[in-house]
Amino acid sequence: MQFVYQAMTSDGQTVSDRLEAASRSEAADALRAKGLTILNLDSRGAELRRAAAPLRLRMPQPLRWRAAGRGDLMLLARQLKMLLESGSAVVPALEAIEAQTRKPALRAVVGSVREGVERGGSLTEALREHPAVFSPVFCSMVAAGEATGALPDAFRRLAELTLRQQQVRRMLWGAMLYPAILSVLCLGVIGLLIGFVVPRFEMLFTNLRAKLPATTQMIFAVSHLVLHRWPYLLAGAAAAATGLYLLLRLTRIASRLDELLLRAPLLGRLTARLVLGRILRVWAAMLRCHVPLLETIQKSRDASRNAQFLKLLGQVEESVASGGHVGRALAQSPLVEPVVAAAIATGEANGRLAESVEFVSNWLDDDNTQLIAGVTRIVEPAMLTLMGVIVGLVAMSLFLPLFDLATAGGH
Repeated sequence: MQFVYQAMTSDGQTVSDRLEAASRSEAADALRAKGLTILNLDSRGAELRRAAAPLRLRMPQPLRWRAAGRGDLMLLARQLKMLLESGSAVVPALEAIEAQTRKPALRAVVGSVREGVERGGSLTEALREHPAVFSPVFCSMVAAGEATGALPDAFRRLAELTLRQQQVRRMLWGAMLYPAILSVLCLGVIGLLIGFVVPRFEMLFTNLRAKLPATTQMIFAVSHLVLHRWPYLLAGAAAAATGLYLLLRLTRIASRLDELLLRAPLLGRLTARLVLGRILRVWAAMLRCHVPLLETIQKSRDASRNAQFLKLLGQVEESVASGGHVGRALAQSPLVEPVVAAAIATGEANGRLAESVEFVSNWLDDDNTQLIAGVTRIVEPAMLTLMGVIVGLVAMSLFLPLFDLATAGGH
């Protein structure tokens, strides 16, 4: 069986090649015998299947709640950092964490990792056996820490990276909370009008045989449709949502929608900055752990699902692989602001790429916080205005016939 591998030599260089072996464990043993630290090892068939998958569907990433969430991973990284810094070996450290972990699924994962290390494998190899829990970025940073003898520092940076990701996620959820509440309130008001108020006005106008304006007739028709045809409406909405979901899995459609999203006024700039900040944050953490630049770019693909940014990462990777510069490749993309590309290019020219990327990612996080607050301030009054227009239109349509009847009665 043929395997494709990526490994790190004793002097920190990354090598990629193929080898023949009867099994994956035999291939791993052969690589370790050469003094290589394994970063990635897959059969040739698995590699071809991954390469062919994007031609059909862009499959969703695995859910992150299986055994460990971001908070669990952050706590695990902090615990390993503390225990390793205090002089503990890897296996006793994992035993201590396993003993005090309360979540059964996570305890089983930690126990499996410990058993893998006890069998003579590296910590990185044991982590890679659980791809649903430990991302490629997590494993690559641990691999670099093992290769350089700086595992505690690697786990410290992993904890910091996870914390920053959590903070950005909470910021986004917090920004969306109030608009979501307004949306629910708006739908509730509309539902109350259509389901309770409008039918009573319709009964009144029918008894009075009043002549109804077009807007009033339209509102009555909508009320009839919702009250008497709601099963069909519900089934149609479910079918439309399912069809839209499947359509978005198509790579070409998803890529086009990602492009349109990035071109949207205000929202496009915010999306681009958030995705770029997430990618640069991963770059900074990995480069600080002495992960090779090319591998850093490759692994950071997991930080985004946006097809346009994945294309950008491919361009940067191609530029670096051919001897080019990161800053120059970023400067050629409209997705990256010139000031960001210039800052990274300056740090790269001065041999301080990791520091410049870390500075830019922190700056983007701070600036994005202000940008999100500005967008929220615009969305809130817009939604309140929309709610007022809808309620006002319904009220006007219901009360206009009453005014006509009062006027006719006065004459």
